[in-house]
This record gives sequence, C-alpha cells and structure tokens, in this order.
Amino acid sequence: MEIRLAFPNEVDAIMQVMEDAKKCLADAGSDQWQNGYPNADVIIDDIISGQAYVALEEGELLAYAAVTKSPEEAYEAIYEGNWQAGESEYLVFHRIAVAADVQGKGVAQTFLEGLIEGFDYLDFRSDTHAENKVM
Repeated sequence: MEIRLAFPNEVDAIMQVMEDAKKCLADAGSDQWQNGYPNADVIIDDIISGQAYVALEEGELLAYAAVTKSPEEAYEAIYEGNWQAGESEYLVFHRIAVAADVQGKGVAQTFLEGLIEGFDYLDFRSDTHAENKVM
C-alpha cells in the first residue's frame, strides 16, 4: 500500500471514497456525515493545509484521512478517563474513509498503521460519532 499526501487533482476520487463512507454510515443507521459534510471544500482545505493523506494500491485510491497536529481544542478536556501520554504532542486522525469495494478488508487498519509509522509521534487520537460502530 502506498501512503502519501493527497494531490489537488485527486479531489474527485477522494470525494467518491467519502461518498462510499457516507453510504456505509447511513446503511448502518448513523446520521454522521449525512448533512453535506465533509464536502469537496473541506477536502481541498485539508490538501492546502498539508494534512490530507491517501492510501493507494496499483494507482487506485482506497482510503483517505486528514491528519492534524496538536494541540486540538476538542482534546483539551476529557470527561471520562485520562490520556495515557499526558501532555505530550499528538496527532489526530479525522475524516477517515475507505472505498466501498475494500470496506471490511483491513484497509483502514493498514492505512492507519502506515500513517502512525510515518510520523515521529508517540500519541495518536481520533474520535467518532457514537453510532459509527465500524470506527
């Protein structure tokens, strides 16, 4: 699997993966991502910000994620439990999506593992909607 920063000319392919993920969520009964978010403008902003990553095999775009660096306001206060790494710098995974034809085949896990290995961080965070059981 090739993992790299996304290019602006890949927005359409990324949006197809996002639409696949939106359908998967809707089919599972989740209302997450059913209101027009994320849209192409969000993906373009991710690309311009240098935080848009894609996973490809044989040139086919399989997965997408935005990777942001700490600090992030949403993680400043947690209400149950505590962070294992305390106040260390961390990366946050957002907008993780996988193409329909490879959903359930371990692509997301391989993609996230590859992203983790590619960054010199010890702490990684992500959150999701309560009804997003696959995440």
